[in-house]
Amino acid sequence: MSVREQERRQKEAERRMDKEMRRADKETRREIEARAGAADKRMRQVIRRIEKGDVEPRPLPGIREDSMESMESMPSMESMESMKSTESADYASEVTEEEAEAGRMMQDMPLEGHMPIDPAQAEEDLAQKVTEDTGSGGDPHLHNERKAEEISNQITDDTGAEGDMQVHAERKVDQMSQEMYED
Repeated sequence: MSVREQERRQKEAERRMDKEMRRADKETRREIEARAGAADKRMRQVIRRIEKGDVEPRPLPGIREDSMESMESMPSMESMESMKSTESADYASEVTEEEAEAGRMMQDMPLEGHMPIDPAQAEEDLAQKVTEDTGSGGDPHLHNERKAEEISNQITDDTGAEGDMQVHAERKVDQMSQEMYED
């Protein structure tokens, strides 16, 4: 397209835009002038009412005939009774004062056979318990590797890929293409 053709099209588009803008201005101008006229009329009425007192004031919104009657307000609900505060629990009798300060052991806590807690031993016990199903001996990294291998073997079982996801994907694509061509 030549430069002259582009300029001609641009001028035509600008002319159409100007025409639409003038049309929109005419429509909105009428509405704006009508609103301004109504505002002027209300202003003159207010001035006459103040100066001469001969203009009938508009009724309040609650008095107008198109207003709904006000509803009765709901009665307030009674307040709930406050909860009684709980008394502080006594320290367990079998715990020394030093242990009580360190661990804040309270009465009625099932502590038999568990105190004092060795954090390192607790961590080891938890690791053994979590990794028990894979036989990883408390090693979380080995546990994760074995779990991942187990899951990949389950996923690839139907294609016989023995945990190799790449081989599994290739066999699945081949299987699906054969099924498509059979239909």
